[in-house]
Amino acid sequence: MSIERTSFPGNWGLKSIPAQLHLFDQSVALVLTTACIRRQWAAETQQAETGKERTSDACERIRFRLPKLERTLPCMELNRPTLYDIACHFCVSRITGATIPATRLSNILESMFRGRPLTALSLNYLQQQNLTELHQLATGQITYEAFIAALDPALVAREQAAKAEHQAKEAERLAQEAGWPVESQCKGEAAEAACLARTVRETAQVAQYDRERKAAEAARIVRETEWAVQCKRNREAAEATYKAGMSEPDYIALTPYDIARHYRVNHLPGAVTSPLSNILDALYQGRPLAAAYLNYLKIKGLPRLYELAIGRATYESYISDIDAAEVARTAAEAASLEQAEAQRLRREAAEVARIARESDPAYILVRKYGMFAIDQSLLPRMMDILQNIDSGNRLADDDFVWLNTEVQQHFTEELRKAYHLREAEFCGNEYRRTQDPWNAINASGHYRKCDQPELALELLGSVPANRFKHPKIHSAMCTTHGGVMRDLGRRNEALQLGKQGHELQPRNFRPCTLLGAVCMELGNFGEGYDWYAKAEERGASKQSIDTELRGIFLRVDKARRETMRASLLAKDPNRYRWVNDKKYRST
Repeated sequence: MSIERTSFPGNWGLKSIPAQLHLFDQSVALVLTTACIRRQWAAETQQAETGKERTSDACERIRFRLPKLERTLPCMELNRPTLYDIACHFCVSRITGATIPATRLSNILESMFRGRPLTALSLNYLQQQNLTELHQLATGQITYEAFIAALDPALVAREQAAKAEHQAKEAERLAQEAGWPVESQCKGEAAEAACLARTVRETAQVAQYDRERKAAEAARIVRETEWAVQCKRNREAAEATYKAGMSEPDYIALTPYDIARHYRVNHLPGAVTSPLSNILDALYQGRPLAAAYLNYLKIKGLPRLYELAIGRATYESYISDIDAAEVARTAAEAASLEQAEAQRLRREAAEVARIARESDPAYILVRKYGMFAIDQSLLPRMMDILQNIDSGNRLADDDFVWLNTEVQQHFTEELRKAYHLREAEFCGNEYRRTQDPWNAINASGHYRKCDQPELALELLGSVPANRFKHPKIHSAMCTTHGGVMRDLGRRNEALQLGKQGHELQPRNFRPCTLLGAVCMELGNFGEGYDWYAKAEERGASKQSIDTELRGIFLRVDKARRETMRASLLAKDPNRYRWVNDKKYRST
């Protein structure tokens, strides 16, 4: 981008000032120019005085231009509208570059505001930015009043409102800045007061600490004095007892073990060896203990013996504490043994109960069919059902209805499979008795529901082809056969059988649901949607289709599941929002 310059004639060091500079930069440039003029003037004056060069015209030029420049500088510093003000003047404050310093647009706007001519590049830039009215104003084609009149009145109103808001915020800022010294003074006074309060508080704390320290020291001196007195009494009593024993005619000197027993520490391993035996002997004879012996009692964990040695306890209170601790220890051990025995008895009782429970035929039967907690009021009928079906019999119709309605929570997966197996066996036997292909078709459906597709395939294979003369029977046979192939993972064969069943019965929804499921499992989601849509048109319930889709979604691998998730949501985000449930996200 070219920069317009304001030139100054003459052979001075600084030839020109860039006209497109920011106001602050222009001010700096003027200052520098003024300094250069002053230096040049001084040099030329000196040359004239020495006779080397005399140029009166140059001096006159300098004298003329220097005051003019010096008048220009304060004027610029006083008249300093912001870039935002200039942008609002031309109704372009909405354009980001108009209010950012040193951008092309802000420089152009400032030049126009100052009445400086624009370069051809600047005028071309306005045309490139589709600022037609601004270009016409810059080239003198229209006046400023005509420029404003050509703009959208709503735009002009918004610019005026924005300018007013900006001025209000600026005034608020200035007001806040004016109040800062007062606020700063208040904060300083508050800080000074807080500092003073903190000093007073710390002084009081120091004084309190000093009082407490002196009181604690005085109490310590009193305690230690009392202990010293009691220690002397303990030694005197021990010495008197020892000398009295020695004076008896039948006196026998005590062994280290006897002395340890006297102080109830005979159970300690080192009680009869040095240094503990030496300490006990000194205590027994009433001799004072050295500091090293006292420290030994501390570090070896003999607090009661230490208290006796320094006078904090008498021999009687020492023995009383030892006896009390022993009683408490014995009681704790007895309680612990009692608790352990009670726990053992409870475990044995629980084990006996478990064995008895697990040996109960009713318990075994209930666990076999996946039931754990049955209400006592339901237990008789439920046991009759379980015993009946476990014996190989079919469920009665009213029992089946009861399980499906009133006690659905007890119609477990294990019990359902047993029910379908009994029904499959019954239908299979009926087919063998009557040769009615519908019985084979029904048996196949039940075999599939109890995860026995191999038995279904074997039964369907025994049905002769001449039994499929009627299209309805033939279509049903192809559909159930295709379902068996799907269960066995032979999906291409299932696809062919489903299409055959659809051709035989185009208005039956069952071949359509089979084809929809197989296509979904093969990853052909679009074709699967089409087949499910045909199934709905032919009478299939939306609930049954959605249930089947949920099962397919849970069974597919992780990579295909994500593709299926995206496909279902793209098809109907409301109907298939369940794919984002926690149950389907965590599997």
